[in-house]
Amino acid sequence: MLRLAQALVAAALVPLATSLQSLQPRVHAPGFAIAVLRGGRIVERFAAGDADVARSLRATPQTIFHIGSITKMFTATAVMQLVQSGKIDLHASVTRYLPQFVGWKKVTIAELLMHRSGLPNYLDAALATGRTATPTTPQAILTAMAAKPLDFAPGAHFEYSNTNYVALGLIVASISGESLAAYERRAIFIPAKMHATFVGAAPAGRPLALGYKARDGAAIANPGDPSWYYACGDILSTVGDLARFDEALMNGTLLAPATFAEMAKVARPATGFGDAGYGYGVMTLAFGDRTLVGHHGGLPGFEADNEMIPRDGFAVIALGNAFDFATSGPENLVFEHYYPKQFAALVVAAHNASAEPVRDPNPALTRRFAAFLHGLLAGKQLDPHLTPQMAAALTPSAIAQIDAQLFARLGSLRRLTFRDRFIGDGYRSYDYLASFADGYLNLRFTLDSSGALAGFTKR
Repeated sequence: MLRLAQALVAAALVPLATSLQSLQPRVHAPGFAIAVLRGGRIVERFAAGDADVARSLRATPQTIFHIGSITKMFTATAVMQLVQSGKIDLHASVTRYLPQFVGWKKVTIAELLMHRSGLPNYLDAALATGRTATPTTPQAILTAMAAKPLDFAPGAHFEYSNTNYVALGLIVASISGESLAAYERRAIFIPAKMHATFVGAAPAGRPLALGYKARDGAAIANPGDPSWYYACGDILSTVGDLARFDEALMNGTLLAPATFAEMAKVARPATGFGDAGYGYGVMTLAFGDRTLVGHHGGLPGFEADNEMIPRDGFAVIALGNAFDFATSGPENLVFEHYYPKQFAALVVAAHNASAEPVRDPNPALTRRFAAFLHGLLAGKQLDPHLTPQMAAALTPSAIAQIDAQLFARLGSLRRLTFRDRFIGDGYRSYDYLASFADGYLNLRFTLDSSGALAGFTKR
């Protein structure tokens, strides 16, 4: 959802593709797949490009992709099923179900679901330091995070943290008496008729997409051991199965209609995610006279998006096998085709939002980031204060690749506009809208505790 909203401005600057077939050169992924659900049936299934570049295996609608944080919708569904059966109280303390984490006594289940708990996010630092290469356990993840202070008082505000969903997964397992994967298969996958959806890894012989660092497919991305994504990003699926999941949510198969409606109804503003709100495991976004309900997903090598319009029984799913896959490309085409009036309204809203600056708390830092961008556009690295890992990564060839893949056809940098900032686990992240002569990008810069530039990503 975030990718969709953020890419609409750039998408509006060029003519939309007249067919899905024309998208492949522009979606920044070796391969992608898309499905459209309408009126209780899948009306579109399409795929293009390669699932495995080296073996020249084409992507198909049956290709299995990592779906990243769309996994959170499954974990939240499991929690809400247990709420319906009276086994979980949304407003009870986490310690009722996980008594070993006494420091989280004031955190509620609802706050975990809505990312309003204050629990620090474990995953960004684990990825940055390479710890994801070796297996872990959900208990180990939570124990490490419980040793840290809360980032803020529970309920005070929104801050996205994968730790919340690791805790929720353990709660589901504890209450159900079975592993989270076994519960999901029994209570979600089978009732929804999802036969190509798996937790952790797909069985050998299945048509699995490899993930790549960039659209050229030259380098395979390694997301690490799947144990690091427990309950927050460890599911693999197909576009067809995700469409069946959406249909089962909307038609009452998995949850009572009132329960599913509540997941979106409780949504509150999600800081850092534009105009989106976050409810119980789903994000919401106004779409003209409709509301989009769903979730975005991403992990090294993969990007995914799942959007529903429950009022109409409509859904669109886009999956790709590169971290910079533009899910908005196929989604924009679908929404413009089926919802031209609402799509046009969202384009206008996104453009207006891009023109509304937020007060910049640190203009000097903004100038530093702008100088860094100007340097990259000139093929140089000009920032004198980088982390060793960042300095090693920004080789001349890497900078040339960034220019080709990220800034190509955007022209010169005109303005860097502050949007938001986040602090957690020793890192400070700053979000900006970068305005170029021929388009826009949403960018995030991350500093370590010493102020060294540790990360630079497209949002």
